[in-house]
Amino acid sequence: MPHIHLVDSDSTSLSITAALLERAHYHISSSSGGRDALRAVFGSMPDMVILEAELNDYDGFEVLRRIRRSLDTPVVFYSQRARAEDRIMGLRLGADDYVAKYTPASEFVARVGAVLRRCQQARRPPLERLSCGSWVLDPAGQICVASDRPAVELTPREVHLLSFLMKRSGQVCTTSQIIQHIWGYTTRQSRSIVATSVWRLRAKLERDADQPRHILTVRNIGYTFVP
Repeated sequence: MPHIHLVDSDSTSLSITAALLERAHYHISSSSGGRDALRAVFGSMPDMVILEAELNDYDGFEVLRRIRRSLDTPVVFYSQRARAEDRIMGLRLGADDYVAKYTPASEFVARVGAVLRRCQQARRPPLERLSCGSWVLDPAGQICVASDRPAVELTPREVHLLSFLMKRSGQVCTTSQIIQHIWGYTTRQSRSIVATSVWRLRAKLERDADQPRHILTVRNIGYTFVP
């Protein structure tokens, strides 16, 4: 039974959402604030976090930032704040979906299930060790050695993304190809989602993320890997 951690400062909303998801056969834990949520997420490692953007201490975006520093746990915003700029901000920070609380309950539950399925697929990294020039990717260990630099730990999704690019070294991979292969779906925010993920890879693996030499942008098309 998948474990979902709910974060919401509104106790009534929290109870309603928990009951809804329990009926859908999820194991539910919860927090009413950002600090408690971070302790719970890093302590119990749930399969998903469902997060309200408006909390009593940290806002939901700050909670997501802190989760994304080290975890690839699926995060879905389920929030009263549902303006376009809020949705875009959440997705750019690494949320897997952003659902308004006025969304019908059946659709919300369906979207939660869809995110879990997509993320489970994305967490199945390739099995084979990849070498490309001086770069070596070890999916089993979730590490990459680039040039003469020390080994760098990657998240499962970063392993999947880097593997996709390395296997197509020298080829241009479109944003659509990347998001379909890694995330399994497309949205209007696909370009931002991929750009953020590529930037994180560059920050870990390039000597200068602002002037990359290996994970390159092909303007208005996508990305290419040059060993």
